[in-house]
Amino acid sequence: MHWIHFNKREFKILFYIAVTAVLILAVVPSDHIDFDYFYEDKIKHATAFFTLSLLLNRASSTFQHRLRNMTALLAFGILIEIIQLLTPYRESSIYDVLADVVGISLFQLLFSLYRFFKHFRNGTL
Repeated sequence: MHWIHFNKREFKILFYIAVTAVLILAVVPSDHIDFDYFYEDKIKHATAFFTLSLLLNRASSTFQHRLRNMTALLAFGILIEIIQLLTPYRESSIYDVLADVVGISLFQLLFSLYRFFKHFRNGTL
């Protein structure tokens, strides 16, 4: 599997663009957003934080950075919920934070499995 040939700086720029987009979508009024099911919003949260985790991981990929990145993304998810709590037109939910954790964890799990099988296949395990 070959990653798109961006360097770490370019992934960092993509990450900041994605963070800005997620923050804007999280704080604008949601009158036009109508979820038919409870889990639709949670899937969007998990997908957003999976994507943020992927971009941030590609921007800084040591194991220590992965732990720092996971903590920073969780803090960002909590910050979003605090901001939504303070706005009259948005709702805050602990389930949104849990969905964020699912997205972050799912990426980390899949990335770890990818690296494991890559090393296993290359005989460097």
